[in-house]
Amino acid sequence: MIGNKTLSHGDKTIDADFQLTLSEQLDDADLISRYYSAADDEALAKFVQKHRTWAIKRARRYVSEDEAEDVVQASIIRLMSAEPVGGRVNNPLGWWHTVISATAKDLIRESSRRTSREQAYATDARMLATTRGDGADADLVNAVYNEICRTDIRFRDPLLKRYFEGLSYDEIAHLLDLRPGTVASRLARGIERVRAALASKGIYVPSQPHETKQMSSDSTISTDVASFIERWKDVWFVTMHNVARGIGHLSASAATNGDVTLRYRVDIAIGDAPNGDPRKSPNRLWFDNEFSIEDLHSFKWSTFRTKEGASDSANALMADRGMHYGSDEVIECVDSGAKLAIHSSTGTTTLDAAGDGPLIPDVQAAFYVCQLPREPKEVHPIRLIGFERSLTGRQWAVLPMEVRYAGRSGPPVGLNHTFEMGMKAHTGRNGYVWLDDDGAFVGMGDERESFITVEDEAAALAMFERC
Repeated sequence: MIGNKTLSHGDKTIDADFQLTLSEQLDDADLISRYYSAADDEALAKFVQKHRTWAIKRARRYVSEDEAEDVVQASIIRLMSAEPVGGRVNNPLGWWHTVISATAKDLIRESSRRTSREQAYATDARMLATTRGDGADADLVNAVYNEICRTDIRFRDPLLKRYFEGLSYDEIAHLLDLRPGTVASRLARGIERVRAALASKGIYVPSQPHETKQMSSDSTISTDVASFIERWKDVWFVTMHNVARGIGHLSASAATNGDVTLRYRVDIAIGDAPNGDPRKSPNRLWFDNEFSIEDLHSFKWSTFRTKEGASDSANALMADRGMHYGSDEVIECVDSGAKLAIHSSTGTTTLDAAGDGPLIPDVQAAFYVCQLPREPKEVHPIRLIGFERSLTGRQWAVLPMEVRYAGRSGPPVGLNHTFEMGMKAHTGRNGYVWLDDDGAFVGMGDERESFITVEDEAAALAMFERC
């Protein structure tokens, strides 16, 4: 994970095919920059040919071997259409990996959409089922459709797209230029209107227990907080690395005083590429974090709890690489954020955290970066809290760095915006956070590992079932 050099640097053989010299990296940057700034097709072709095997290996993390070539081919088309700021790409392989990740995600999403749509129709049919026999289902569907068409356009369009076209909340939000939370709210209110209209005609439609509920209208919760919660309240993602793959979940909630609590859980299977659910792997690592933000704009917070664990077999495997998983630590900001106090079962240590920009723990950088403006000339200093790992636990450090908008990286489908985190001086490579055109979080990572969002838990599992 970003800020954690454990899997990337604890074992130098993990990514031996990517041990490029500085001159090779500069050569790559010149090649791809010549393409973007001067339309030099030969330069791009040379770059692609040089790293094609690397690209296929990256694609293979997400899709089957047969599909990896297709993903790389599609990613090259996107690479050709990308729009880096100033025509310069500082980390070409990280840039291409961004495109490969988004391309693979789109392929998986498209191939699983038909199944998801069938499941959605089945769920909706159960939701609309009545005590009448199956022979009346067609009449009921027609009655529901007619009532939806009669309702206010604010509710009609989301209802039709959700229940008769099978689109997801995110897809509806994109098509109607709405936030996903607004879509959820309008669907819930629209369903009640249709149900009430049908009930007035003697047609009973039971409540839908699983429909997303409208967010609390508690006046103590600001619009900014409500919007932030809506964005992060239910985010599923997968994490991909050469020797580790996992499934994670992000959630957010707000207290009445306006504080936001973020929870992050990921289960990772190590060793051979797992099939099925990584959470059931005998060689499993897990991370469970809780993080509360007092002020979203300044990213002010007081405590951050980070727990981790591993199966005995996983710890035995990682011990060969000089690592152990089994910490439960609380990190506390002290002296107005100038220091960190790290509390664990072995005692408390203090860490100097002075510097510019907000203090951000590891993966939580995505929460902050997603709020930044897409201004090429703006540079945002941050202090990332990361760690090295050993057999005795985690050694924490504060890594000062800058975040900048790096441009677009992915037409013609699923256009992404990339923010670059200047981590190279600390970890040997830069990190990236990726957003879509609507500002929704797509993922984060570098040329070695990625966190990529997916629609839901089923989509995350589908990604592993395909490998």
